[in-house]
Amino acid sequence: MTFDAPFREKMKVRPSKYSSLSGRITTLLLLCAVTSPAVFAFAVLLRRSLPVPYQDDYNAILNFAIRYQELPTRVGKMLYIATAQYNEYKLGFEHLVLVAELSLTHHVNFAFLTAAGDLFLLPIGYLLWLTYREDQKSLNERLLAFVPISLLFFSLTYWETLNWAMTSLQQVPVVFFSLLSIYLLFEGRLPYISSARFGAASLVAMLACWTSANGFVLLPVGLLILLPRRSHYRIGVWIASFGPPLAAYLYRYQMVRLQQPHRYAWHAFVSRPLEFFAFLGGVIPQRWIAALVGLAILMAFRLAARSRFDRTNPVSFYSTVWILGTGLMVAWRRGADFFFTASRYTMYSLLLLIFCYAFFSHRFQEGRRSTKRFYVISLALSFIIFVSGILLANRNLEARRQIVFRGLELYRSNPVTNAPWIDPWIEHLFPNERQQEKTALTEAIQAGIYSLPLEDPAH
Repeated sequence: MTFDAPFREKMKVRPSKYSSLSGRITTLLLLCAVTSPAVFAFAVLLRRSLPVPYQDDYNAILNFAIRYQELPTRVGKMLYIATAQYNEYKLGFEHLVLVAELSLTHHVNFAFLTAAGDLFLLPIGYLLWLTYREDQKSLNERLLAFVPISLLFFSLTYWETLNWAMTSLQQVPVVFFSLLSIYLLFEGRLPYISSARFGAASLVAMLACWTSANGFVLLPVGLLILLPRRSHYRIGVWIASFGPPLAAYLYRYQMVRLQQPHRYAWHAFVSRPLEFFAFLGGVIPQRWIAALVGLAILMAFRLAARSRFDRTNPVSFYSTVWILGTGLMVAWRRGADFFFTASRYTMYSLLLLIFCYAFFSHRFQEGRRSTKRFYVISLALSFIIFVSGILLANRNLEARRQIVFRGLELYRSNPVTNAPWIDPWIEHLFPNERQQEKTALTEAIQAGIYSLPLEDPAH
């Protein structure tokens, strides 16, 4: 039996408006699932916000603002922005944000500074979407695959870097600028990039170096990307772009001793690899378990390298190389003192877990294996990490908030004798901290660049 063309056209199955509506509802639900972790995370950050100085803020921000205001010339102020040192860091980007605020308002607002740093989480999340989405899949499939990534990244296990002006404007933006620079070095699946895109990548890399020292890890990572392309001009430009921030770092740089010397040489030989693996697995707050997780992550990366995942998803692969370089820097520099500040680095561990999830998802698809069980396990683990991380962050940020405001109440009652910080643990580690914070706060108030809130926001 044969049919003519008009009859065959009438017999074609057309999607009903109900199936179209169902698809839109599914997309909307998946969008909610992807964005809900960010909503919960920022709800916690907003509720536990800390619009007053905390720990390093006294020296890194208030003292900087006081000295900056005292400089008589514009050139001297610009040089101070780029080269002022705090501990082992030179925080050019943070200083630039602070100076912009001072220029506009003539006042230091810690609520603005912490919010400016915390908000960098959103563009990092969008970069992760750009990096790990698979364009050959439908929108619903991409959203479904991204849910575990969103849960992991917004779990706030790195709570210590947030709601804190100094670390929010250092630790979070450097991740964004570094990942963005690597992303800009690739243009889709093309073997080349435009001059404008390369120029933007170089400028963003400079900005990463101004933000924190691990931005310099981008130099070798970029060379790994550019050398196979054999573009000597761009290789030279890439190297030269690190010159200005390096010059700023070397200008009157003072070495800071962070760690206690090891009694025996073999202690250092054992501790540094241990801290490196613990950095990689830092999402687990226990040293030895974190080290085992970190070792497993490193083995997964080695498998990804042997499988040439750098060709499948080069942005994620080289972003992971940058994280590994950061881990080596932290383990070498911090040594035995690493776990004193370990929770500040768990964002890197989460990014490594995201890389592993994306790699194994791709590997299962290539091997034509069933991915349903892997996805369910990944979703369950990421949900557990998200819930536990959010609850822990909410508790710890509130505890920090309460102790800070109790200290400020004591300072209000008698600014001459009482310091604004009352944590006995910090006082034991840093005996001069109380006097330094009291002096910095008093001088900032007298200089008119800062004033304590009229009402205690904690009540």
